[in-house]
Amino acid sequence: MNFSSAQMYDVFFWLHIISYFCWLSAFAGSLFYGLKVWQENDLQPQQNFMHFERLVTSIGGHIGALGILISGVALTSMGPYHWGWFRVQLYPWLAAKQVLFIIILVLIPFSIKRSMDFKNKLQNEELSDSAKAESWRKAYRMSLVVYFLVVVDTILGLTKPGLG
Repeated sequence: MNFSSAQMYDVFFWLHIISYFCWLSAFAGSLFYGLKVWQENDLQPQQNFMHFERLVTSIGGHIGALGILISGVALTSMGPYHWGWFRVQLYPWLAAKQVLFIIILVLIPFSIKRSMDFKNKLQNEELSDSAKAESWRKAYRMSLVVYFLVVVDTILGLTKPGLG
């Protein structure tokens, strides 16, 4: 089976879109479980919701980030646009999108570190429940920052402001 350059571009384009969808779906799942954590008064279900929220964020974030990174690199080197080193003045939306994605990639390790810290504290029977909850809140806040940047990045990609 031999794929043309245009077909490969389409494959990577759709991988890019699906990856954003995975990341945004993880955001929705994170908000859902985060709301459940805040609504729940019983400790055990609350910690279960915290665990599920971290799981959704971890899986969706990893799939989304990897898919976007791989497909983005491929898209810049092929297809009808050949973005490569594009002229920032002509495509400021793309420059802003790239800068935001770099910031997201820098923040992801911090988010992962906070999630791992929460996971370790959740498994530690000796720690207080308030310490576990505070650890989750730190991880959750970091994830919300990343998700917010992903949403802004997605809006820039969808609207392409300035190309009117």
